[in-house]
This record gives sequence, C-alpha cells and structure tokens, in this order.
Amino acid sequence: MPMIIHFYYCTPRSKAAKDHHPLYDSIAYQLRYTILQAPCNLWMQPRIAPSKKRFTEIRPIVNRLAEIGHNVTVLSVNVDTRAPKNVTYIHLENSYNTLYGNGTQARNDILKRSNESPMAATISFYRFGLLGCEGAITSKGLQQLLQYPSDFQFNLVIYDFTCGPCLLGLLHKFHYPPLVSVTGFGVPQFTERLIGGHKASSYVPHFTQLTDNPMPFVQRFSNTLIHLFDALYRQFVFLPQLTQTAQPAFDFTLPDLSELEQRTLIMLTNSNPALDPPESMPPNVIPVGGLQIIDPKPLPTELQAFISNAPKGAVLFAMGTNFKSKMFTTERQAMFLEAFALFPDYHILWKFDDDRLPRQASSNVMVRPWLPQNDILAQPHLKAFITHCGLMSTQEATYHAVPMIGIPIYVDQHLNLHRTIQAGGGVKLDLATLTTGSIVAALKEVLENDSYQQAIDKRSALFRDQPEKPLDRAVWWIEWALRHPNEDRLRSSTVEMSIYVANGCDVAGCILLLVVALLTALWKMVSHVCHIPSTKHKEKQK
Repeated sequence: MPMIIHFYYCTPRSKAAKDHHPLYDSIAYQLRYTILQAPCNLWMQPRIAPSKKRFTEIRPIVNRLAEIGHNVTVLSVNVDTRAPKNVTYIHLENSYNTLYGNGTQARNDILKRSNESPMAATISFYRFGLLGCEGAITSKGLQQLLQYPSDFQFNLVIYDFTCGPCLLGLLHKFHYPPLVSVTGFGVPQFTERLIGGHKASSYVPHFTQLTDNPMPFVQRFSNTLIHLFDALYRQFVFLPQLTQTAQPAFDFTLPDLSELEQRTLIMLTNSNPALDPPESMPPNVIPVGGLQIIDPKPLPTELQAFISNAPKGAVLFAMGTNFKSKMFTTERQAMFLEAFALFPDYHILWKFDDDRLPRQASSNVMVRPWLPQNDILAQPHLKAFITHCGLMSTQEATYHAVPMIGIPIYVDQHLNLHRTIQAGGGVKLDLATLTTGSIVAALKEVLENDSYQQAIDKRSALFRDQPEKPLDRAVWWIEWALRHPNEDRLRSSTVEMSIYVANGCDVAGCILLLVVALLTALWKMVSHVCHIPSTKHKEKQK
C-alpha cells in the first residue's frame, strides 16, 4: 500500500528513531508523501499563524489519506492525540511561543492590527510569516527531520504556502519530490507568482480592500496600487528576510525560495465560487473550500438541551482560536453580558476562555471554554452566529445557513464579513466603537428580520451544490500528483516568465514604438507635402 508522510511543518527524525517509526515498519509501503504546513492561520495572520482552527482544515486530509492506506507523518504546530495508527505527528513546539509569547510578551498583538492601513496590514501579514518561520526553525521537531538520512526519499510534498516557503529547503534535502501547495487563506494575493496566470486587480480585491462589485475607478486604482506594493514587498523584502531567517536551520545553502515555491504541481485553495469573486486561474489550481466541514456529531446532552429548550432559538458566540476572550477587555465583556440579558427568549452559547466573567451571566447564557462549533452550527434551532468571520468559520456558517453578526479583527476577516454583508447574510459590529446598544441593535436586526435567513439560505444552497465533497476532490488531486509526478501540462508557462513578459508589457511596448514610428513618419510625409506647394507659391510671387 502507498505511504504518505505529512508535514504540518516538517520535522526530521534521527536514524536512532527509525526502528520505532511507522515509515520503517513495513516494506509493504511503497510510496511516501510528505506534507509540509507553515505556521499560519490563519494566519493566520491574515491567515498564517499557528492555529487549531487551521489544523482543523488539514487534519481531514491527513486522516483521509491514512484511511485509504497511506502512512502519514505530520510536522505540525498542533498534535492529534487520537490520530490513526498509520499517522505520526512531529511537533513544532516553539511556534506558539514565538508568536504569542507566554501570554504577557506577545510579539503579535492582534488588536493593534485590527485598524491598520492597507500597507501596514500587508506588512503585518508578512511579518507574521517571519515570526512563524522563526518558531519553526527553532523547534526540536524540525531538527529531528533534518537528521533523516541523506538518501531518504519522499514521493510527494504537500506544503501550506500561506506564510511563505520557510521550510521548502527540505525539497532540496529530499531531492525534489513533486510539490502540492495548499492554503487556508482563500486564494492569496501572490498565487500567480507560484503557479502563473494573472491576478486581475481590476476585479479581484486585495485582502485589505472592501470593494464594490463591479469596482468603480477609485477602488480599482487603490486596489492596483496595493497589489503592486504587495508584490514588490514580498519579492524584495519578505522573501530575502525569510531566507535569512530560515538559513540557520539548514546545513546547506538554501536555493532561491521563490524558485522552490514555483515548483508547485497542484495548488489546493480554500475557496468556493459561492463565497469568493470569480478570477482566472490555471487548471492546476483546485478550489476545495469547506473541506473541513464534516457531518455533525450529536451534541452532549447538556448542550443539546440548552439549545432545544430556547423559546425562540439559540445564538452561538465564538471568536476563533487566535483571539482570546481577555482581548475584549472586561468592559466589552460586560457589554455582551448586558446585551444578552435583554434577550431572555434566546439561549446564547459563549465560547469564553478567560479566567472569569466580569459579572454574573444571566440564565439564558451558557459559558464554556470550548464548544463544538460545526456541530452547534448544524442545529436547526440556531438562529445567529456572533463570529470574528475567519474564513473557515464563515464557510461553516454559510454551509449550515446561519446568519452572522461579524466582529472582524484583522486581515481577511474584514473582507469575509464584507462579502457576507453584500450577500445579505449578516451585519457588522465594530470592535472599536462597541457598546451595549450596538450589540442589542445587531442582535435585533438579525434575529427579527427574516431577510438575513433568506439570504444565507440562498448562499448555503450555492455552497452545497457541488459534484463531490471538497475533501474528496482534494484527495483525488493529491493522488493525481502521485500518479503523474512529472506531468506539468497543467502549469501555466507564465510562472517561468518575468512579470513584464507574462503581462505582455514587452509586446505592448513594441506596439507603442511602432505606432509612434508610424505616426512620426506620417507627420513627416504630411509636413513635406504641405511644404512643397508653399514653396512654389513663394517662387511665383518673386
């Protein structure tokens, strides 16, 4: 049976450990895959930070590959303690500490990034990638992987490219197996630099741009400028800094990281036409948005009863895994409690991970440090979802047709909510101007106006209407890459061109020169013709 090695950020294993590693346990495994995932989430900075939610997306792929007979090794910032027997996790133990410190010295202040300008938000996106890389290379897990024997061979690498090619030096170490790139960040703004094609700034918004559809000129102008800034910053600032950060982890000179990421054979994007704007991409870009959504499991008796017994329905309040409840401040926490108390006919489930509430919660509020989000969203009695509007949370709410009250914090969360509002499926709460009154108004609007449910029902129907499940599609294409490791006909040739050639700037310049030359020649001819009669007329006068 084939064997898959999965890295959620790769790590090496020493020769001494090989006798106890599933990789060496059976000669029946003939194929080996390596899945590498960068520390993001979801980044993720914008979507690239270490995140348990991001892990929720990658784990279904790991488990499905294991289920169909592959042996999978996962290099990851998170570890699944209930993994199948043919899945081995290797821990990047230092990633969370690098990004978030010990709770008091965080190097990534989420709230400070909530109101950044487009340029500042773009820089923060890449800074997050650098911090994630620093956490990965200083983890013992990576050193473990780098101790693999030099003749060790993997047949495939699957790598989360969102926060950059920090660990793609492992492609060189393992003699360049084919590469499948994955992301949980929709279709990132730099994808054309990996797989070719074009990112048309005239209709594809940068993640910092909350645009209309179609974009008026001013929005197209600003969108083009920020796309250009992003491309230049990534190429000339971020990638050199990333190389400098990653180099100490390797005992060989790293190849050009941009060339390594361009070896992508297949790209799996966390996107879906029901939620994302249409854009032109090469055929090796496969949308698999929502692959983390699985059939809901029965809720614990306590939760099920709390939801079912709500006179008018229930509301879920969860802000993801990167945003901690204490970031709200006790004043804002009290605002929510005051607002919830005014809706006694609705039962509110609040995922609250702080030590204590600022005041006693009313009887219609259940507070828990963790809640099974997908299973709760699937409950028919759930009427609204108060969310940070991370992409996966937005997908899950859309799939289960739950209207959203969005409190976006940073990066793509603002854009995800903006698109939900455009579709009529939600409203926004501004964290900076949050009051008890604004929370009450948002809840009343969504809970008492049927138009939001109707809009999200329509969006959900589009999201669900697919020929196969996204997870099945993702796994099929991963195995396609194994069957055709050297087949590059799906790759766009623009990936090997300079940006000027790929966009036809050289041809356009040549045409412009020809037109100028032609117009110059015509002008000289006209001037000459006009000059002759004028000369003869002067001679006659003499």
